[in-house]
Amino acid sequence: MKLLGAVSQGSGATNEDGFGHVGDEQDLAAAWIFDGVTGINPRQHLSGGSDAQWLVACAHDHLLELAPRDLALDALLHDLVDRLMADWAIASASLDLPRDYDPPAACLVLVKRYADGWRSLRLGDSCLLARNAGGENRILAASPNNSFDHWLAREAHKRRQQGVFDVKALLAEFAPQLRESRARRNRPDGYSVLECSRDALAMPEIVSLGWPDQMLLCTDGYYRAVDTYGLMDDARLMDASRASVADVLGLIRAIEAHDPDCLRHPRFKPADDATAVMLAAA
Repeated sequence: MKLLGAVSQGSGATNEDGFGHVGDEQDLAAAWIFDGVTGINPRQHLSGGSDAQWLVACAHDHLLELAPRDLALDALLHDLVDRLMADWAIASASLDLPRDYDPPAACLVLVKRYADGWRSLRLGDSCLLARNAGGENRILAASPNNSFDHWLAREAHKRRQQGVFDVKALLAEFAPQLRESRARRNRPDGYSVLECSRDALAMPEIVSLGWPDQMLLCTDGYYRAVDTYGLMDDARLMDASRASVADVLGLIRAIEAHDPDCLRHPRFKPADDATAVMLAAA
């Protein structure tokens, strides 16, 4: 697989997304994306732009070492989590964390080439779209947490219709529901996510992809082109991303700029960090 394009852009001062790959850009052996989960703590506790950005940076550095190794994806995830737990033990040793501290987490999609084909690892609600040479698509986009996200967007839309536009005010109002949702991380009644805990090993999504002709890895901020703004369907998103991931992101940002109050397109945040990596067979 060769790298056709990659883009990662924050929606504010701190970009909690990230991406990486190993191998030559004309012959990649693995690639990944992260979507850091925005914290709901009153303040930041870790180094970097945010607690989530700290986790993404640590995990990225570890994948640069782990992804080239001959490891099955479940073993790779195990080693990654062990390293993150060690990072957390060091980073948190001197911290006075509140009892209700929301620990850092991130969504992850990783694809890796093996002798019998490509395989993917997914935790969270970031997306993987794969297309074979015959044009058939395989979409990994749904998440058990989507129903909560949709409820949150609807409730935020009601508040905005009543004149409440400040995101911090909305976060404060819905903090109890957000904490309840996050308590279901890596639980059978919840959703998977990468965190500095062996809980992250509970329910990863691992899929054998065979030999796809194209693959698009993207965070939900980029996938808004499909599921929030209706600019295109999955197939057209792959076509447009093959042409230019930067242009797709430009379309997304243009809609967000013209709808800053989230009234035409209901959503919780006016904009989100967005990342995409587009791969194609050589």
